[in-house]
Amino acid sequence: MIRAQGLAVGYGHTPLLQDLDFEVERGDIFAILGGSGTGKSTLMMHLIGLYEPLSGTIHIDGMGAPDLEQGPPRFGVMFQSGALFGSMTLLENVSLPLQKWTELPPDAIDAVALARLRLVGLGTFENHYPSEISGGMKKRAGIARALALDPSIIFLDEPSAGLDPVSADELDELILSMRENLGVTVVLVTHELPSIFKIVRRCILLDRETHGIIARGDPRELRDTSNDPRVHRFFHREGKAS
Repeated sequence: MIRAQGLAVGYGHTPLLQDLDFEVERGDIFAILGGSGTGKSTLMMHLIGLYEPLSGTIHIDGMGAPDLEQGPPRFGVMFQSGALFGSMTLLENVSLPLQKWTELPPDAIDAVALARLRLVGLGTFENHYPSEISGGMKKRAGIARALALDPSIIFLDEPSAGLDPVSADELDELILSMRENLGVTVVLVTHELPSIFKIVRRCILLDRETHGIIARGDPRELRDTSNDPRVHRFFHREGKAS
């Protein structure tokens, strides 16, 4: 679903990450991992087309890099904390992509948006504003909006960050359900170990000092078998890893 080759990303002319090569398989739950400042969210912003890479190529779903000016995106995105519009109800927030990219009549847009809210367990909160719901519910609403156009890929930026253990576990279950029932490919940025070990099937681990990938594969196997002290620190939370 996603292929990155020789990828360098950063701002201006300074690479934050370079020489990145990885693939995300269809139906995978794939994580971009790393400590603070390693460029996890920066890499995701480049994958979804908000920034152009300094070098290398990105292919999404068999096509080239996403161009957000050339039609509806082939993926959905949940930004950290949900990034909902505070002056709009949850139904209005989820309706935005449908209003932008489809010609559906208003009644049909409302029906699709409500169905997406029900999918994430917010079917009775459609008329609530973001200020009236919890942090976990905001993230769920952000996922509902990301699913509005029925994408084949969904990107999630720190979905469990800041949530209590129960809410984080419920969100993990929702992500597993989306992959199982909707067939979506999930790419997430996270550093939450419980979520990583519960839902992630494959990952890459970024390193701040080398500006690249230092490990890849099943996170449980990396935790249990890697001899790289940097990898061991990250998965066992020793030393300076975060």
